[in-house]
Amino acid sequence: MNVNAQKITDLMARCIECGLCSDACPSHAHGGCDPFLVMTGKEGGKVRDCIGCGACTEVCPTTDPKQVMMYRKSEALGLEVPGVFLRTGYVMPPADPSWRDGLPGIPSGEDIFLMPGCTTVCKVPFLQYATERALDAVGVHGSALPKNTCCMYPLSLRSLTDAQRDVYKHRMENSGVGRPIVTICAGCTNELARSGVQTTHLSVFLADYLDRIKELPGTDLKVALQPGCSGKIFAKEFEAVVRATGARPIGNPFGCCGKTIPRIADELMAERQAEAAEADAIVVGCPMCFRMYDSRPHSKPVLYLGELVALAAGDRETQRFHLNRLEV
Repeated sequence: MNVNAQKITDLMARCIECGLCSDACPSHAHGGCDPFLVMTGKEGGKVRDCIGCGACTEVCPTTDPKQVMMYRKSEALGLEVPGVFLRTGYVMPPADPSWRDGLPGIPSGEDIFLMPGCTTVCKVPFLQYATERALDAVGVHGSALPKNTCCMYPLSLRSLTDAQRDVYKHRMENSGVGRPIVTICAGCTNELARSGVQTTHLSVFLADYLDRIKELPGTDLKVALQPGCSGKIFAKEFEAVVRATGARPIGNPFGCCGKTIPRIADELMAERQAEAAEADAIVVGCPMCFRMYDSRPHSKPVLYLGELVALAAGDRETQRFHLNRLEV
């Protein structure tokens, strides 16, 4: 038995069959993945419909169903390490750097290193500009993490052992030479922490600068808050930063965007849009969530947290890249 298979077998063996994971799973609530059936090795688990939100692990008292779901889904889809990762360090082709053409320059510095993550670098690179602009607004300047690569979370990398994935994680950590590493994606923060690599998500980092954010011109938006499945653990800091900009949360419940799971994503997104009906915009703490919300025509405008702080500083440059633009 290989290392990964033994790990998954051990995690499954710790299941006490309480069924809490199924009750908590957003996919299962819409006829999708049943983590209980996957954990107990029964048929009909529909692991391909797993969203990867981690709600199962949040409620599990004995083991880590999310890790089992991730590995089992990777196996079911027959995923292998993509060639683009071996060439670039990312699981998708990076965006053309011309996306920065026409955007104002932002001073660099040595305060922090910024880790954008795969989704930002490859699909929504303008969120990096927004984050840099938000940091600039509070007087923090840094540069891109020198050995920045994928955080090693994606399904396509689950054929690697944990030790192999740790090599990339610690290579990034070492390239930071002790300087704080700020992440755009909470999923990156959490994945790196699993291997003892400490980074700080933007929401937590900016929460130390609330007084400076409050001094900005500000904004007067009604907003729905969606920190993202991985960002819920930073929800307190996330909301504090949002409020410091002058934006007013409407008190909607947190939920999953559904990612790219057929049909289930549509139903979950419909729920999120209905919950945000009274808001001017949805504020997210996750670049994947941003991509999912903004990719749907005629949906509620969405702002990544860095964009909201940049907007409070008077910078709306990234709106040109949005499908659903904020009218203010």
